[in-house]
Amino acid sequence: MKVAVVGAGPCGLTTIKQLRDEGHEVVCFEKNASIGGIWFRHDGDDEQTKAFDSLILTVSMKLMSFSDFMAEGPRAYATHETYLAYLRAYADRFGLLTHIAFDSSVEEIRKLGEEWRLTVVSKGKRTEHTFGAVALCSGPFKTPNTKVEHIENFPGEVVHSAHYRNNERFCGKRVLIVGLAESGADIVREISNVSSECTLSIRSRSFLLPRLYSGTYTTDSYSARAVHYEGWVRSTGVPNPMKSIFGDGPLSKSTFMTATRTYGLASLAAHLVSGRAQDVPARSTNGLFHMNGHAGNGHSDDLDPKNGLGQPQSPSKLDLFCEENQENFDFINDWNRRSHEQLGNYTPKVIFCKNVSFVPNIRNGKVVVNDSGIAGIEGNIVHFKDGSSKEFDSIVLCTGYVHDFSILPNVEIADNNVRNLYKHAIHPDHAGKLALIGFVRPYTGGIPMCAEMQARYFAMLLSGKVKLPEDVRQRIRDEKAWEESFTVFSPRQFEAIPSKILFCDSIAREIGCLPAMSELIRKPKLLMRLWFYTFNHMCYRLTGAHHMYESAINEIMAEQLPGKSTKGIVYCSLMSLLPHSVHPKNGKVPPF
Repeated sequence: MKVAVVGAGPCGLTTIKQLRDEGHEVVCFEKNASIGGIWFRHDGDDEQTKAFDSLILTVSMKLMSFSDFMAEGPRAYATHETYLAYLRAYADRFGLLTHIAFDSSVEEIRKLGEEWRLTVVSKGKRTEHTFGAVALCSGPFKTPNTKVEHIENFPGEVVHSAHYRNNERFCGKRVLIVGLAESGADIVREISNVSSECTLSIRSRSFLLPRLYSGTYTTDSYSARAVHYEGWVRSTGVPNPMKSIFGDGPLSKSTFMTATRTYGLASLAAHLVSGRAQDVPARSTNGLFHMNGHAGNGHSDDLDPKNGLGQPQSPSKLDLFCEENQENFDFINDWNRRSHEQLGNYTPKVIFCKNVSFVPNIRNGKVVVNDSGIAGIEGNIVHFKDGSSKEFDSIVLCTGYVHDFSILPNVEIADNNVRNLYKHAIHPDHAGKLALIGFVRPYTGGIPMCAEMQARYFAMLLSGKVKLPEDVRQRIRDEKAWEESFTVFSPRQFEAIPSKILFCDSIAREIGCLPAMSELIRKPKLLMRLWFYTFNHMCYRLTGAHHMYESAINEIMAEQLPGKSTKGIVYCSLMSLLPHSVHPKNGKVPPF
């Protein structure tokens, strides 16, 4: 089929690759002169959404990689330059550039009968093109949300985080920062380091998660199926409507869970007896992209070893410039309780901020937090709802993005909510020929890996290897209700999904690339690694179409338990035996 892809950022690139794997003819339209989307910086990009100068990812390169081109080495965080280098290597490896029309901006995507007409502007010339299917991969970070009440009354400088590059323009100024997201956490820290005053105005709190564990490991090293199942399903008693790794029906689920408990506790006993408990994740020997210039490897043998963020391991840190100490732990735990209005947060129900680098600047007074909201603005004076007022020179908006699908004038997406699409991607009214790839934001884990699974599904739909479920609309309703129940404190974040693993597993089940439960029970070592060990999405290359079995099995079997993870095996095994009513109600950041 002739397919149009709009956007050549990470999501667009993997969509081209998965469509080509299925033999489709692909043309991608990219408005910039090169690939990369927000990661591609260039002259004249001041009014575009781009990565800021000092950005370091909040997800390790393992989970920002694609399963068909995995970054090698231990888990570490990359700079935005390194991630762009990865995307370029990916495009070169699979010859994707020949399918991309650069400097080509898509103005409109209109459904005409059984076809799709794209209006494209390239070098001032407007042309029209017709395709059998379309993948919109421009992502949710397109239209900055600047609709802050009373902001039009402020005469000073107003900057949205999409256009923030560095803190130089804020030196010595009185700055108000409105909102806090992951990039906002870095922006708050950077601006408060140079401003004369810095106030953070928030109406709600996201759930804080440090980037480092034990001062060394990336936090996502502790992301495992057992942990996600315990956190998002077992401890809540809320049935998960998505197909999972343990099959369908109570008997298969009971069989699988019995096997995981038995193998888990037996494996733990063997580790303890032999004294071979693994404390350091092994280096992958099958990676296809070497992270030269990454932020840190976490396990350097140099005299000055670096953590996963490229900073010295001593003193031990939770994040950039944020030391691992009890005061910071207490602050984060208190913040997280308040994010849930002092209710239980063992199962978080709000989007995560995987960045606590700003915490020390709140504790040392460089940042003053006001959580009452803005009551009004008169000149340079901002009045807050708690009765206080302050004068500011600049306002920085970390207020996210508007849900905008105006590029699809005759396609209805109810409430502009991607949860009304199947798997946040497939429109049920258009025979699987319209997909929105990458409009998904997992609490932990990267958007690109989820986009890859969406793209694989879309590509196989178009080639007829899979079909949309007959009850697709009911599934959309069920999955939407489940996601909304776990994002109750982030009601406007339609892209948010609690668990990347449950989400991707459900797609993998439908396209036939999730290992069968019956096979796993016969292979205890593989089952252990897929259930208890660090999640690695090369598991979706073990079987099915376009599998990479040898590379995938080597990558997965190389995963080891990072420090103290043996406690997690015991915990998840025992918790799975208990009713959800006795599970904890409040969670804490490490140390537990």
